[in-house]
Amino acid sequence: MKKFFALQVCALLLVSGALGGMFAFTPVYDEVREGIVLVLCLSCLKLEPKTLADFTFVTADNRSHANFVLENLSHGPVFLHYSGDACAGCDVMYPVVKDLFSIEFGKQDMFHSIVNFENSSVAYIYVNIHHTIPELRDAQRIYDKDHVAGIPMFTIVTLGYDNGKVKPKYTTVYGTLATYGCDTDAQRLVFLQQLLRESIDMYNENEAGYPHH
Repeated sequence: MKKFFALQVCALLLVSGALGGMFAFTPVYDEVREGIVLVLCLSCLKLEPKTLADFTFVTADNRSHANFVLENLSHGPVFLHYSGDACAGCDVMYPVVKDLFSIEFGKQDMFHSIVNFENSSVAYIYVNIHHTIPELRDAQRIYDKDHVAGIPMFTIVTLGYDNGKVKPKYTTVYGTLATYGCDTDAQRLVFLQQLLRESIDMYNENEAGYPHH
């Protein structure tokens, strides 16, 4: 009986070791680590970061602005929408943003469109971090102004006046917007609308002085 038990233990250890090796030394482990360990689902963790929706010139860790953002600033403010697959908070915000811009796309799509918001152009860029290219995914770190490292995350880049120069200015908000006083889809929609109006006003005030024009 003892011999049989010892054989069972050895077999279990061999299987565990094999599985551990598979996850440690194959792309599967890297994909799981990138998609789950390194990016927090703010809703799943019941985390609503206490942040302010203020606009700033300073990117996270003073990183340079993403080239695709600078290129799209010629159309108007840029709205970046970071989402993911297994993210309950992303599922909450997904229909809210589609309603905001009257657009339709799949949750796993790569989607980019110049949309109309109250007769103003906005460059909308949707990034599902599990179905995108490195340039789009890595830009999340640039605009993670409060170093939350989580999804859903929404960034609006506009133009501002800073010491005699017109430069990109942005804000980033997180989660299902509960920390900003939003508990329903209607409140979330109004909050994003107000944030967009503020960004459009700043853009219109400073567009003429932007050096790329």
